[in-house]
Amino acid sequence: MASSTKIPIPRVTVDEATALLAPPQPPYSVFSPVQKKLIVFTAALASTFSPLSSNIYYPAINSIADELKISPGMVNLTITAYMVFQGLTPAFMGDLSDTAGRRPVYVLCFGIYIVANIGLALQRDFVTLLVLRALQSTGISATVALSNAVAADTVTSAERGMYLGIASLGGILGPALGPTLGGLLSQSLGWRSIFWFLALVAAVFFVLLMLFFPETCRAIVGNGSIPPPRWNRSLLDCMVGRTRGKQQLNLSPEADNAPPKPHQKSRIRVPNPWSTLRLLFEMPTGLVLLSNGIGYAAYYAVTSTVPTQWNEIYHLNDFQLGLTYIPIGLGTILSAFTNGWLVDWNFQRIARQVGQLPIRNGKQDLRQFPIERARLQIAMPSAMLAAASIALYGWVIAAERPIVEALAMLLLIGYLVTASYNVMNVLIVDLHYGKPATATAANNLVRCLLGAGATAGVTPLLDLLGRQWCFCVVGAIYVISLPLSGLVYGFGAGWREKRDAERDG
Repeated sequence: MASSTKIPIPRVTVDEATALLAPPQPPYSVFSPVQKKLIVFTAALASTFSPLSSNIYYPAINSIADELKISPGMVNLTITAYMVFQGLTPAFMGDLSDTAGRRPVYVLCFGIYIVANIGLALQRDFVTLLVLRALQSTGISATVALSNAVAADTVTSAERGMYLGIASLGGILGPALGPTLGGLLSQSLGWRSIFWFLALVAAVFFVLLMLFFPETCRAIVGNGSIPPPRWNRSLLDCMVGRTRGKQQLNLSPEADNAPPKPHQKSRIRVPNPWSTLRLLFEMPTGLVLLSNGIGYAAYYAVTSTVPTQWNEIYHLNDFQLGLTYIPIGLGTILSAFTNGWLVDWNFQRIARQVGQLPIRNGKQDLRQFPIERARLQIAMPSAMLAAASIALYGWVIAAERPIVEALAMLLLIGYLVTASYNVMNVLIVDLHYGKPATATAANNLVRCLLGAGATAGVTPLLDLLGRQWCFCVVGAIYVISLPLSGLVYGFGAGWREKRDAERDG
């Protein structure tokens, strides 16, 4: 008698069965994975110019001060002015890009930026330097918000950790490459060559952006299937008479921010900074913005003081000072790639815990999802370790330890601050995925204003307390961000639910 063979029957949960039986929904984005990576990577390269323009300046501070016959502290004021406008401008540009589209704002940003760099290369006095640095920042600073917005346009919450890791490469490559390039240019060709270099590279990139970069704003093209208006198309599309996605599916009408029908003109309003400013007073967004801004300010308190402090301790020239920023850049790059995977893994882990399947090419419903918990479980430990590393860095340079130890501390600071900062950026976009550029602009406003305050205030603090206690205070201020994040961790989902109910009502 033949023995009966039991065939294992796979067990399917109710949620999995519901997902399998549900009618197919239009994809969140019609772009292929390769197209997504190219689009997000291009936006990341565009966003490189903002932090690059800020950080490329550091090694030349002493040379600029000598030629213009001003103190290094006065040159630091131009860094502060840059950061103030870096915070203010995206409040207008982010709102504009959410209605007019990403491409027109890119055109405006790069046009202003290229002109400002040419002016900076030609100027001869401190006042002009200050004004043109503010104009330079006004032109290019919105590209950081645009980078995160482009990523949010094209990828879902389940993919956002990795793709926003790619989008954050701009903020990483700028600090990593900027000081080294600036030191090399200043040492070999003079500090004015820095601005000629920025103008030339920006012009080349701008031409490529105009030729190939597609419109991604969901208010204009939906999930990528709606042909954009002519002024939102790439030049290549206009020249050959093509329109994207004629045979592709439209975004479902039930989805948030459903796009206009094909050929329907989207309404462009005058940029309203209030749509950005009101997020500062909204829970839980306001606490996330403040917590993230404190970490960013602590980071700038360290990096902005390297030229003066390391010149005094280790007697470095402009090029050598530029090289000292390589470890902090390596730390940020390493963090972006390792942390993005960790963020997505934690999202999937919590999704399984709460019975929600992660959606790879569809709109994830985050209304009942503990997104704050998923993100902050990664961000908070990183912030705690970053604060400790900044305090330890103060002891290393106060004791004038060998330069290799100080470089190792910069690498550690770069890794840990970026690990926390990038996750908080992801959370901010998650909380406002309908208007990612506006949300990122609010983030930019808070972090840049706090960073500008840290840049202006850290030199007097160094004079008052000395190196060791100054950076102990900076680390202690960073620790303040942890209770703020803890409130979001415990009460964020409830605040978000109340916010959404008030909007729906």
